[in-house]
Amino acid sequence: MTAEERKQLETLVAKVFTLAYELGTNTDELFKEVRKLRFQTEDRDLEAALINLEHAFFMVTQSINILKEQTRNATIPAKKLA
Repeated sequence: MTAEERKQLETLVAKVFTLAYELGTNTDELFKEVRKLRFQTEDRDLEAALINLEHAFFMVTQSINILKEQTRNATIPAKKLA
């Protein structure tokens, strides 16, 4: 790995982790709003829809975690040459 490639990788990793942090924060805030609405409603159809939406937020969170993990894995070649 060249010095230029290492610098590009470091920049990319920083961008990905910044994106993941921002996505995670926004997702968490929206999830809390959905969950609060689910507990406040007495409409069973709305409650069921909100449960599905909560599940979708969970899946997004899992995807963000996978993105961070795979980004960490991309740094392994740089560490081998350090």
